[in-house]
Amino acid sequence: MIVNRLAAVLLLALALAGCGSDSKSGEPASTSPSSQPPMATTSCEPSADAALTSRTSPAIESRETMYLTNVTLATEPCTDRVVFDFEKQAPGPGFEVSYQPASTAKTEDGSGNPVEIEGAAFLVVKLTPAMTAKIDGDQVTKTYTGPNRLPPVAGSNVRDVVKTGDFEAVVTWAIGLDKKRPFTTDASESQLAVEIGR
Repeated sequence: MIVNRLAAVLLLALALAGCGSDSKSGEPASTSPSSQPPMATTSCEPSADAALTSRTSPAIESRETMYLTNVTLATEPCTDRVVFDFEKQAPGPGFEVSYQPASTAKTEDGSGNPVEIEGAAFLVVKLTPAMTAKIDGDQVTKTYTGPNRLPPVAGSNVRDVVKTGDFEAVVTWAIGLDKKRPFTTDASESQLAVEIGR
């Protein structure tokens, strides 16, 4: 009886030892979790209509004066955006946006005084007819009360955004960049957005 029990226990142990992996290599069936794939990097393709050439609003006779209210700089994964906000009025702002040499970009309209602007390339935004205040006789009501220089944003290729003119219904801002980059413009009845590619 004892011999039979020992034989049965031995057979059971051998049977259990034979149960394992179905793998031909004899490795355990369970595997460690696969490693995570590397993080995908953002690949920025320039917009199809982005370019280094000048952008100008459509020519419209007797365009109404636009009153600037705000200027902001924001950075996104593939673009930097400088946005000019106005009191809403059809058909929207008249503008010319173009790269200018430092000698032109870093000069104040009217006075001709030099203006310090950080950067190696300068995108100049001329808004016309535009003003930063409404004048009624001796009364002047400012519509733009923000700074004349915007601080740079972390991660942006924009080094400086500086107001360089507010003279004879022309408001001028210069955008200092690390280098010339393709850009687009998008205008509405209350805004002009300059998008600069990475």
